[in-house]
Amino acid sequence: RGYRAENTLAGSRLNTSLRDTPASVTVFTKEFLDDIGLNEIEQIIDYSVGAQLNMQDVNASPNANNMLNGQNLVRRIDVRGILSAQGSDFFRSITPNDRYRVGRYDESRGPNGILFGIGNAGGLINQSSILATTHRDSGDVSYQFGSDATSRVEVHLNRVAVPRKLGLAVAAVHQENGGWREPSFQDKRRLFGTLTFTPTDRITFRVMAERGNEYRSVVAPFTAADGPRQLEELRHRLTNPLQPTPGELPRVAATKEQPGRLARPGEAGD
Repeated sequence: RGYRAENTLAGSRLNTSLRDTPASVTVFTKEFLDDIGLNEIEQIIDYSVGAQLNMQDVNASPNANNMLNGQNLVRRIDVRGILSAQGSDFFRSITPNDRYRVGRYDESRGPNGILFGIGNAGGLINQSSILATTHRDSGDVSYQFGSDATSRVEVHLNRVAVPRKLGLAVAAVHQENGGWREPSFQDKRRLFGTLTFTPTDRITFRVMAERGNEYRSVVAPFTAADGPRQLEELRHRLTNPLQPTPGELPRVAATKEQPGRLARPGEAGD
């Protein structure tokens, strides 16, 4: 019913009414995603409760973005300050998510997902794939454009091969997005297909497959640092505590030549 969902699998892996589910669950329906224009899980957290991007700000490591070195293909999300899991049809997935193949998102907050599925202590954000229907044909095409050279085309098509027995659905996306910081960008070309076969009223077989490419350049959310030079200066201070480091000598000379002016890094031959 529009923005309101009535049932979910997130609470117990069974098709249960939300009011009877003993867990904190939020459902983002397809109608809501279409109206707001959300394309990825990272954008949904603005409409969630207690969720935020994991920036490794509580770790000792200075690397604040684990997507830069390819360690994670999907941006991690914290729920209530604890790392959550992300899944596709309640199976663990490392594929970069995209709404073009998603029918709805279910966010289960808290450790309930550990008991019923693949969730972490923070919870589980699951994407349910679109399903082929066997009762009517349908299709749509959408186009998004915006700032930072944003351009995105989605195509959805559902065809009934045998009424009430066999149906096929196909979804595709072509995206070319820039970023507000150079040289970040996110381009993708992906194709998803699903088949539904219902031999009897009690038995249903579903087959899904996806193929595509995604190209992304992520800009570090922190300023550049000269790590080798810092290590060299630290070694010099430990071995020669009474001598100024090489990096300090030019700044001292610049200060003497220009009284009252604080020398900036990189000046006076630094």
